[in-house]
Amino acid sequence: MIKGLFCGLTGLDITYYQNEFPSENFKSKTNDYQTFIGGPAANAAITYSILGGDATLITCLGNSTIAKAIKTELTDDYHIKVIDLAEDENRLPSLSSVLVNMQKATRTIWSGQQQFSINNETIYENLIMESSFCFSDCNIPEISINFLKKSRMSEKPIILDPGSWKSHFPECLSLADEIIASINCTPPERDLVTFLKSTSVQNIALTDGENDTLWFSNSKHGRIHIPKVEAIDTLAAGDILHGAYCYYRYHENEPFVEALEKATLVASRSVHYAGPREGVFKFMNNRF
Repeated sequence: MIKGLFCGLTGLDITYYQNEFPSENFKSKTNDYQTFIGGPAANAAITYSILGGDATLITCLGNSTIAKAIKTELTDDYHIKVIDLAEDENRLPSLSSVLVNMQKATRTIWSGQQQFSINNETIYENLIMESSFCFSDCNIPEISINFLKKSRMSEKPIILDPGSWKSHFPECLSLADEIIASINCTPPERDLVTFLKSTSVQNIALTDGENDTLWFSNSKHGRIHIPKVEAIDTLAAGDILHGAYCYYRYHENEPFVEALEKATLVASRSVHYAGPREGVFKFMNNRF
């Protein structure tokens, strides 16, 4: 059985749909607001699960009421096994306030992330051995590097979503097999592709919103055209791309480019709907 292991950030996104940005020191009100589980690794795991994959999520949530609600939703609604390395910590998980302008399909995010004390790192060693691939968003350096080193020692395929550049990335990226990154992920003094070509990374994809995705695989390269859709909400579109890619690449055993093309269709469909889930479910319903 194919098993996906996801490691990284999980939180709660409080999302407001409003087309006017509030002025400083003024109140603003909307009747259109929702809460969603957020975080790149969590969103990728949820997408992978919705498409039909078996997902386990290693993360840090703590023992707050909010954290318990997040865990319940992940396990009950999406059938994801959650390994909380900070379950005894009396801290809040990552919380974000998100303002989505549906007219412009833009989102503005305020995010808070507390630092956890990580316990029982060895708890996930068996999970790595049992997994078919290992995914990380590299957002929690306290566990990312150790997780990736153990994944490399176990010779598991490693897929990364590096997000915006951070100081611990060079060590993380050098351990990966495949990286799907935003064009905005830029290391100091050189571009990301040049940097990655000096590592053992085999497959690279650079996304650029509605513009073509560029891919590089050994000596080959090309581009994937993004389907034209009416964008409503782009929140978590990149996370959805990563989760769908993992599904097609490892659950369906598609080659790199073909998996990336299929994942692009899922992510493109998602931005036509409010929130990070409805578009994925719509895609599933139309597929079958």
